[in-house]
Amino acid sequence: MSGRPETKRTSGSENRQRYPRIYSRVTHAERAQIESDAAAHGLTVGSYLRWLALERPETRTIRRPLPSEILLAKLKGEAGRVNGNLAQFLRLANRGELVQPDELGETMKQVRDFYATALELLKGGH
Repeated sequence: MSGRPETKRTSGSENRQRYPRIYSRVTHAERAQIESDAAAHGLTVGSYLRWLALERPETRTIRRPLPSEILLAKLKGEAGRVNGNLAQFLRLANRGELVQPDELGETMKQVRDFYATALELLKGGH
């Protein structure tokens, strides 16, 4: 034993500023309507209710991504992956190295799959 009194370790959450909450009872139908309206504005329920009640809310607004933003992020990610594969082949070709036919065929299949997926998603399929 070191002779020092042991101190309780804390996580620091006791120092965090806590904001008061406001609660209200609603029916299932009212909750569904509020959630639907909030989603239409791209907001969480809490952010939407603050937006309705206050002229200038002081707390940070939490936005939800719109479905079109989610689709765009998916397409950009997939395009980046396919683009990386093609860039590797271009680097090899610029150095005068040969690209293996099976690797090139696999990459071309990925390009075709990306194109088909992109068209399907843009037409509204999920």
